Amino acid sequence: MANAGAREVTADRLLHARDEPQNWLMHLGSYDGARYSGLDAINAETVSQLVELYSVPLGGLLQGGGSFQDALPISPLVEDGFLYIVDGNGRVNKLDAHRRGAVVWRNDAGQRDLDSWLEPSRGLAFHGDYVIATSADGHLHWIDKETGETARSVAIGDPTEGYTIVAPPLVAGDRIIVGGGGFDRGAAGRIDAIDAETGDHLWRVDTLAEGGAPGPIGGGTIFQTGVYDPATGLTVWGTGAPVPRFAPFAGDAGASRSNSAIAIDVETGAVRWHFQYVPGSDPNGFSEAGTHQLAALDGADPVLMHFGNNGYAYALDMADGSLRSATGHVLGPLWPGVDPLDGRPETGEGGGLDTAWANRADCPNILGDPAYVAAFSPRTGLAYGAGADGCLTENLPVIKTYSAPGWLGAYYAGAAGNLGMLSAIDPQTGALVAQRLFDFPVHGGALATAGGLVFAMTAEGTLHALDEETLEPVWSRKFGSLAPIPPVTFEVDGQQRIAIVVGGNAFTPDLSYRPPEMGISEPIFVLVVLGLRS
Repeated sequence: MANAGAREVTADRLLHARDEPQNWLMHLGSYDGARYSGLDAINAETVSQLVELYSVPLGGLLQGGGSFQDALPISPLVEDGFLYIVDGNGRVNKLDAHRRGAVVWRNDAGQRDLDSWLEPSRGLAFHGDYVIATSADGHLHWIDKETGETARSVAIGDPTEGYTIVAPPLVAGDRIIVGGGGFDRGAAGRIDAIDAETGDHLWRVDTLAEGGAPGPIGGGTIFQTGVYDPATGLTVWGTGAPVPRFAPFAGDAGASRSNSAIAIDVETGAVRWHFQYVPGSDPNGFSEAGTHQLAALDGADPVLMHFGNNGYAYALDMADGSLRSATGHVLGPLWPGVDPLDGRPETGEGGGLDTAWANRADCPNILGDPAYVAAFSPRTGLAYGAGADGCLTENLPVIKTYSAPGWLGAYYAGAAGNLGMLSAIDPQTGALVAQRLFDFPVHGGALATAGGLVFAMTAEGTLHALDEETLEPVWSRKFGSLAPIPPVTFEVDGQQRIAIVVGGNAFTPDLSYRPPEMGISEPIFVLVVLGLRS
């Protein structure tokens, strides 16, 4: 099953992915989740010369029911001048960056004839001679990098039970780690390990711990890829809120691992520790399924960093999950504080954990940053968290669907007034070092580079380059369409490139984050590659 024309992506290459800055070998760039690149040709002195070199239209605007309209293809992978990216229809595309993004092959990765509530896959991974892809119907696929043919498919979960996969898989040694989604279909979260060579199932972790009634029916699902620490053998994943939201559970019965970081032994599947950011009894839906970073400097033990959906940025001890610091990273109202021992937000008037749902403000914004990717720069020692700041007004009655009646929460208003926000925090001290506000939410996440820049995309389609220390703007370019995708950088033929995807969320004008001030065109998935003017 080997290929003669492409290099094998070995376990050693993934372990040292940072040593190949010309490539982008995994969803978060490297096992530590830093989204950091060692390329520096694009820097504060040269970034003004960035121009668009070419673009590749991708599929995804099917205007029928369901979530093909708002699928989120996430970070392309790049290896030796070829880009691999999922489009809005869930197809896997191989593009040749040597030839201005010419399509080499396309594979539909089993994304056909699906329930309209199943989202297409959000990302990819490499193992050996294969691209590892997930599909919304709960399958894992091995796609030959050279030919684009599917060599093997394995079922991980059953979509008739609500199970689906939206997070990109994580390849750790000889294991493929897959996080299950489907909270809006009533699915309970789980994390599975699959043998990368045989496709055999190795272990499973249920993200909702066993507990007495009344407990959650579902939830605790996975939105984003976990990180992996080879030194400890642990992989850490963030989990979402329990559902249904409008039936808060007695204490945390059965939901003690929701809204949490879960540290799992990659070899055995044993849960070493977990840290719950928000109690499972929270009816507000402060999902903590966003990314984590293993922030380390000068060979020191890493600090596990997480920009919480609840408005706090957390630094945890990687060894045992104990709290090191919790720093507010939003400007809007917060809870009165956090418990110094367990890090949970304290309840209070007008803050979170409020049970009076109707016509009140949710602060901070629960849609602010539940799954947007953060970054960490070893140059500055700072972690960069992206999201939105402000409040939403939550209104009953609850949303009801045939597949999951009453489980989707409630309707919201006031989202158009939210500001975008990028915060720089020192994981070692918890200090908020710098913060930058934008007119529109930062849905695309952050990218840090050795060129001294942090790149971020705001929702209306503007790519920003910011100073890594101060977050002062250095350069920006508006593309005129919704942009929920984090940028990546790579090198081809000796030249550094920036790759972004614009478009893809077919929101109607009266839905969230599309006020007239955005000035955006109708969305379409387009991969845009930028480089320095020659």
